[in-house]
Amino acid sequence: MGLMGGFVSDADHSFKMVCLHLLEMAYCEVKTTCSIDKDWTENAVSEALKKGINDNEETIRTHVTAVVEVRQLPEDMSSMPSKVDDAPRIDIKLGGFDTSGAPYRVCYYMEAKNLYASDFKKTGHRSIVSSTYYAKRYISSGIDHLLSGYYPGNTIILGYVLVGTIQTAVDKVNQNLINDSRDTECIKMQAQTEYPSLVFGASLHPNGMVLDHCFLHF
Repeated sequence: MGLMGGFVSDADHSFKMVCLHLLEMAYCEVKTTCSIDKDWTENAVSEALKKGINDNEETIRTHVTAVVEVRQLPEDMSSMPSKVDDAPRIDIKLGGFDTSGAPYRVCYYMEAKNLYASDFKKTGHRSIVSSTYYAKRYISSGIDHLLSGYYPGNTIILGYVLVGTIQTAVDKVNQNLINDSRDTECIKMQAQTEYPSLVFGASLHPNGMVLDHCFLHF
């Protein structure tokens, strides 16, 4: 799997497969080299994954680059926000080139959200952190932002599960969709034998969009 030999078909889809492969390798490395726990912010986890991706020999060989906290700027620079800091940011962007013909830039995006299967206390804090708050946030600033076009269409939502099991954390997200009368939009888990260390899901929405989800357990 790689970019330098060019893509057989559909550059964007092929690049997505490359990115998920690199994500899986980085995830496996980070789990063994970093003591990620419930106290980590999603930005910190994304930084660890970015380093794991960029340091990978396959990433270097295929000329892929991962960056974090990337501003989504308009193609028409005349509509640039007066304050560039107001532009939407996405957590991880992987970029490369298809070199099978004329050079073609390919990108794939990952928007990350922390998830918790149950309420918990951060180390050294007395207050309880609400897992329901994060489940609702996964919907409002993850799912709904993708549906609205706030993020690019070729984006996968990463759920960093830091407390409890993936299934319980996803069930909590789905319960909040059900509570909002969005039963048909619940995330359905999907097996992906190509990436045995990653857990995937998909959600279908009234506008016809199907969103990709990937859950990483720490």
